[in-house]
Amino acid sequence: MIYLELLVRSINKLNMKNKNIKLNFLIAAGGTGGHLFPAMAVGEQLEKLTDNNINLFYIGTENRMESRIIPEKGYKYFSMPIHGFAGISLKSLKLPLSILKSVSIAKNIIKENNIDAVIVAGAYISYPPGLAAFKLKVPLFLMESNVNLGKSNKALSYKATKIFTSYKETEKYIHEDLKSNIYQFGNPLRESISQFPDKNEAVKKFYLDINKKTVLIMGGSLGAKSINIAIENNLGYISKSNWQFIWQTGKNYTIKSSLPANVYSCQFIEDMSSAYSAADLIISRSGATASAEICLVGKPSILIPLSSASNNEQYYNGKVIADNGGAFLIEDNKLGTDLIKKLDLLISDEKLRLKFSENAKKLANPNAASDIAKEILNTI
Repeated sequence: MIYLELLVRSINKLNMKNKNIKLNFLIAAGGTGGHLFPAMAVGEQLEKLTDNNINLFYIGTENRMESRIIPEKGYKYFSMPIHGFAGISLKSLKLPLSILKSVSIAKNIIKENNIDAVIVAGAYISYPPGLAAFKLKVPLFLMESNVNLGKSNKALSYKATKIFTSYKETEKYIHEDLKSNIYQFGNPLRESISQFPDKNEAVKKFYLDINKKTVLIMGGSLGAKSINIAIENNLGYISKSNWQFIWQTGKNYTIKSSLPANVYSCQFIEDMSSAYSAADLIISRSGATASAEICLVGKPSILIPLSSASNNEQYYNGKVIADNGGAFLIEDNKLGTDLIKKLDLLISDEKLRLKFSENAKKLANPNAASDIAKEILNTI
């Protein structure tokens, strides 16, 4: 039955090829911006390379960020009852059923919308659509933003048509038999990230002094509790600095202390290109997107991996940059003793900052989204 459906679909495509038939892509991504935004960047490039002669469909969870952002962008969005493993709990006992239901939903979407290829960007959201694509013999493309393969991508790696990675080091985490399927293009980023406003104008957006250098502190949309605590504990040091600080706390952290005049604080930064333009130095988690963006903008950084990351992926992301001389890497449990030491060293040493900046830029892949989109189009 599957082969008959494929044959009918192929014949219909051939018979109607002169009627401006659009290719149909299903993109599975979300849960966090680190998975969603790279997938959206590839989607944007697929549209650009085909003069919008494609249809993009997205699939994700029922209540995470993608369920809001994708429809706001005007794309057709489908949801699944899938969720991650939350330890031993009643919810986790129901996980096999939610996976089966999600695979069934994804299969129906692929068939009903005549999907030509499925693109998955990692995390548990990827598994049901990826498995559905494999079962229906639809080309499956995996995107891995981190150094080490996530659990879902690892499970799907043998079923993928091609695997797109961000780091050469990822080869160590993929079976020898699959290495001919690996394309190391880098982590796809939104074009807006590299479209910098003037530095002085960017600094003004954060109500700071254009004559002072700036440290950008960020921990993702939810913030980074350990980084926030370390910064708040050292506001005395910060208040005496001749530098100024943009401190993104996330929505789950409340600053209890009075802020010095040289600190601008906010829960979330919508305009990241301005924040990167304003920054002379960055303190950040080392998630896949943050790491790629820091390299793209070529800013010296102090990277603090999230210790509770399920696959320890943030540590490996940060380690690659640090090992290549582009950043300091501080593990979470050493923040209290090491953060201010490393910060003080970078603030006082312009040559070191320049060295970090140059080495970080060497790791950037500004054309990653376009290269992945081209390879997908060439393949199908």
